[in-house]
Amino acid sequence: MTKKVQKSLKSSPRILVVFTLLLTTSSFAQPRIYENGQRTLRGSDAAIHPDTPTRSKIDLSGTWSYSLDNASWDDVKVPSSFDYQGRVTFVRRFTVTEGMLSTCSFKIVALGINHDAEIYLNDVFIGKHVGGYTTIEFEIPDNTLQLGAENAVKIIVNNTLSARSTLPLRKQIWGWRNYGGILRDLYILAVPKLWIDELRLQSGVDEALAQGTVNVTATLNSKVLEGSDDSVSVRVRSGQPMFVLELAEKYSGAIVAQSSPQPVNVLVNRDIEVQASLAVNAPKLWSPENPELYLLKAKVVVQEGKQTKLVDELDRPIGFTRVEVKNALFHVNGKGMVMNGVLWHEDSPTYGASLTYEQMEKDIVLIKMMGANSIRFVFHPPHPYVLDLCSRYGLFALIEIPAFNVPAEILDQESFQVLAETMLNEMVRRDQSQPSILAWGIGDEFDSADPRSRGYVERMVAASKKLDPRPVFFGSHILTDNVCSNLVDIAAVSLPTGDVKSFKALLMEWKKKHPDRPVLLLRYGKDVEPNNRNGYSDPMSQEAQARFFEKFYAAIKEAKIAGSFIASFADWRGDRPIMTVNIGEPYVYPMGLVSRNREKRASYDHVKSLYNSEKITALPIGRFRSTFPVAHIAYGFLIIFVVAYVYHYNRRFNETFKRSLIRPYNFFADLRDVHSVSVPQTIILSIAASMTMGLMLSGILYHYRTNPFADYILTQLVVWDTLKEWLIAAVWNPFQGIAAFSLLFLLWYPITAGCIKLFSVLVKVRIFWYHAFAVAIWGSLPIVFLSPLGMALFKLLETDFYVIPAFALMLFVFAWSLVRVLKGVSVLYDVSPARAFLGGLGFTVLVLGGILIYFESAYAIIAYFEFILHIARSLT
Repeated sequence: MTKKVQKSLKSSPRILVVFTLLLTTSSFAQPRIYENGQRTLRGSDAAIHPDTPTRSKIDLSGTWSYSLDNASWDDVKVPSSFDYQGRVTFVRRFTVTEGMLSTCSFKIVALGINHDAEIYLNDVFIGKHVGGYTTIEFEIPDNTLQLGAENAVKIIVNNTLSARSTLPLRKQIWGWRNYGGILRDLYILAVPKLWIDELRLQSGVDEALAQGTVNVTATLNSKVLEGSDDSVSVRVRSGQPMFVLELAEKYSGAIVAQSSPQPVNVLVNRDIEVQASLAVNAPKLWSPENPELYLLKAKVVVQEGKQTKLVDELDRPIGFTRVEVKNALFHVNGKGMVMNGVLWHEDSPTYGASLTYEQMEKDIVLIKMMGANSIRFVFHPPHPYVLDLCSRYGLFALIEIPAFNVPAEILDQESFQVLAETMLNEMVRRDQSQPSILAWGIGDEFDSADPRSRGYVERMVAASKKLDPRPVFFGSHILTDNVCSNLVDIAAVSLPTGDVKSFKALLMEWKKKHPDRPVLLLRYGKDVEPNNRNGYSDPMSQEAQARFFEKFYAAIKEAKIAGSFIASFADWRGDRPIMTVNIGEPYVYPMGLVSRNREKRASYDHVKSLYNSEKITALPIGRFRSTFPVAHIAYGFLIIFVVAYVYHYNRRFNETFKRSLIRPYNFFADLRDVHSVSVPQTIILSIAASMTMGLMLSGILYHYRTNPFADYILTQLVVWDTLKEWLIAAVWNPFQGIAAFSLLFLLWYPITAGCIKLFSVLVKVRIFWYHAFAVAIWGSLPIVFLSPLGMALFKLLETDFYVIPAFALMLFVFAWSLVRVLKGVSVLYDVSPARAFLGGLGFTVLVLGGILIYFESAYAIIAYFEFILHIARSLT
């Protein structure tokens, strides 16, 4: 929603803007762009391709041209995040020097393009990649690049997500923002004609912590041709190429170990696989307290006489750490360690998902200063530079693929599993050298209560273990009937945080169910009104958030689980509006220890004291008094007063009211034959009934406005974000909201009358528009009797005893009104009530069936509601 529309919402009654809101879409005519545009990092910390003597990069960051329609073009700085859903075409030109062109092979490398990308170089199709948060590496065919500055790269990006067939799926509340575009670094990597294409490595340390080992499987590629006179080809032909590993201390550069050279059998345009290993005596161990790092240098060399000539070098930072599970707890280098972590989202109000290197490092520093020893990179793999920072600063990392909130029906699909396995492979292969990686995640909060999900979990676990031995986890929020948690190495869970006592009981029950696995609480947190400093007596204040962590962290420590993660480090922006917090920005999820601008809240220092076992500063209690929503009572009294006044002082309305209620058949017959009901009476009743329905809907939504599960269900039903935005505004502002709801229900009457008029052609009876309106309105007369219930409904629902009776009474009155309307239709049509009831039932089934078919095809609504039932069963 644009700022202009948001401003109008605040200054105008909702009843006047509802139609505008319903007709607008959640897409922007022009995207809002969050530009980064900084140059790709150089040096030994340059993400996945550190600079070496044999390699160079053509940096493609900077100014590009982009178009949404391939007709009009504008400039943008890349990397950047497009707050826009749809297709964007990017184009720019770059220079290739003669020295590069004659001596190098080339790959195009992108660290993140969301969501699917087609890449062309000089109008030659290079490849297509699906997945916005894993690295793209495509080899550039020979003779594609040209000498000079007329080389052109074109990338077509589409970030449109589906409810069924993409990974991630169309996201739900509490997910992340689906920014489009070239989010991260992009460059062309120039390598020698014989180069190391991929390193798959595992480092470890023995049980005595006395010897470290590194085992490497390398894939080499060659374009060395007979007769070619470039220096690499000449060098390779002059002697036997060898593959060797060197291990150096990262900061001093001292060489500490070297492998035996392994001969390389050069095959042109063929992958060449070679293995090597080395051992290190008394290695410096990596841990969060002492993040000691080494630099592994994989080299291809040729012996020319007594001299060794370097052909190619690929470097990787590594560390030696031994992480074991003993008694369901993590032991790092022989010492027990509880994971005190925080969630981190790749989001910023300035850069979107395209954070600068400086911003990423500032975040890591703030997290480290807080005393955390681990980070959960929630939802999707982060920029690889962040993981490099974790290794350098000493923070364990949990990273995961974006299989978030997926129903079992979709998890079971072969196409979805193929997408997930591909992304998992890309994630593990990219980041497995980092010593900071604690575990690999295969998804979060999917339907783990359905047996169909087991196949997905088993397949992903097998795929991960094939590449790396580290533990595998998924985030579960289904506690009972969970059929998947025994398939992974870590029993990771997210629990409801209603009150500390029930939270601790659920945590202990989960731990008891998984006695042989480390239990990680993947997420616990509390939303907050950003500028609220009213003391912890105000449940939405910063002090209340700080007190929340104090109480729940104590419960977690008493449970003696393997670790927990606070949600979250900073506020972040999501794709779907949330109802549970009224801060005027429904797409911003305010759960951070710091704001989106990285301003510290009271909870940051409080958590810092908790994580460092320091004395906790007393929090002010404040003086909070909850506000009482008088709108429901005011509207209820208004309805009762108007209806009672007209009923008492207007004899004709009194008689019509009683005849319609007591003798409906005679009433509708008189209506048909002698037009016995006046227009003002009908209008008064329609307004009263509409206001009563608006009052009840507002009462229900107002009661459940802060309930996350109710918000989740509402998100499934209200699939259009702009409509939900309006609904959220109406819920939190009952005076305007009830008026807007009443107007919507008032529109229901002409729709019903139109249906009555339309179907009159089937019975060949002439029906007047007024007859149809009057039947629709006077048939629903019993609804006005619910006005006393409506004015107190939000309060009654706070007591469990009244919930079922209240909803039962409402259903009874609505059913009674429907029967009355159908009886009126049977009188107008001059047919038997049975025919009218069957016709009405058939029409209702037809309409609801059509709606269901649409929602199922577009939003997989059946799969999601099956998922909701499993969640609800787990919560009871």
